[in-house]
Amino acid sequence: MRAILDAIVTKKSGGTLSNETVREVVEGYTSGEIPDYQMSALLMAIFIQGMDYGETLALTRAMAESGETYSFPNCVDKHSTGGVGDKVSLTSLPIVAACGAPVAKLSGRGLGTTGGTIDKLEAIPGFSVALSREQFERQVDEVGLAIIEAGNLDPADKAIYALRDATRLVDSLPLIGSSIVSKKAATGAGHLLYDVKRGSGAFMKSTEDARELADLLVRLSGDLGVRAAALISDMDNPLGNAIGNALEIRESMKLLKGEEVPADLAETARSVAVRLLELKGMHDPEEAVERAISSGAAFEKFGEFVRAQGGDADALEDLPVSDSVREVSAPRGGYVAVVRALGIGHAALALGAGREEKGDTIDPGAGVEILVKAGDLVEKGEPVARLYGGRNVEHAEELVNEALELSDEPVERPPAILDGL
Repeated sequence: MRAILDAIVTKKSGGTLSNETVREVVEGYTSGEIPDYQMSALLMAIFIQGMDYGETLALTRAMAESGETYSFPNCVDKHSTGGVGDKVSLTSLPIVAACGAPVAKLSGRGLGTTGGTIDKLEAIPGFSVALSREQFERQVDEVGLAIIEAGNLDPADKAIYALRDATRLVDSLPLIGSSIVSKKAATGAGHLLYDVKRGSGAFMKSTEDARELADLLVRLSGDLGVRAAALISDMDNPLGNAIGNALEIRESMKLLKGEEVPADLAETARSVAVRLLELKGMHDPEEAVERAISSGAAFEKFGEFVRAQGGDADALEDLPVSDSVREVSAPRGGYVAVVRALGIGHAALALGAGREEKGDTIDPGAGVEILVKAGDLVEKGEPVARLYGGRNVEHAEELVNEALELSDEPVERPPAILDGL
């Protein structure tokens, strides 16, 4: 195929790819006409030379249109760039749905330390993400909230991302941006919020890098007809206390019922919900969010959503977790400086809460519960975490201890939301 050879030569010398060339390459690779070794060469050239905005937009559009697409112009959606204990979809989306903003979301499974929303929902007995297109669209209309697995959405991105992962070419801003936005554009929601994570447990390590990615995501979305905004949130520490599928569902239900949850989770979920309602044009979104929680409407909406997708909503009151529990104690006294999200994510992974390879089986009841937050004063021997699960427990305990950083001086608790646009 001539297009891929021309594209390799062009990018190798720092040139600009035409829209037609980008589309031909995407179509050729998705169909199998272009072999992996040629696409790898092009991706390496892009990784080194970069892409201008026009090329990135052309790639995003071509991938978005490579497979099945949906259209939900009146719906809202959110996307997180990944994190540890990130349960914002489980909390913010039922809230906005209870406020009258319908939600249509196609989501994915977790890999590595990043938990997937689909895996968390499947910790609920009977819950199914395998809805037909007709069932999905009907549930959005009737319930106002539906979350299913991405399925045949954006096959070009699936193929290209797998190749990027295998060749260690993931960390390229144009490729990251086009990958994220192409999936969301194919989903078809008219109003979209990006929750861009920054910190040790996120892909973007600095606020500046996170802001650059957020700018790109919002701009690409707008040029593809989606009204979008972004928040930049902290991921140096895990979000909330629970890391693991059933554990995160349980913590999410506390928030939706108006019970006390960690301040960082409460702030992030509320901020995302308010911003989504603002994008939708709702009057006084802060009051609407608080009313949805305090009245019980948000929790009721989540239960309605679970029942619609075959799940046992009664199990939400006491979702089972692993019977094998071990406490981790502080090695000395001091102030908690940070509980490094990446280390806690690896601990949860070791216990069986995640998967290292796509085919791995996860234990829905496994995970880590953090008992302290940055800024807390702890005494030597005080419990700082609970480990759920019977696999690799000693190793998981070591990882938690390594993730816990103590200071002799008082530490200010970091804000959950760092920036927004």
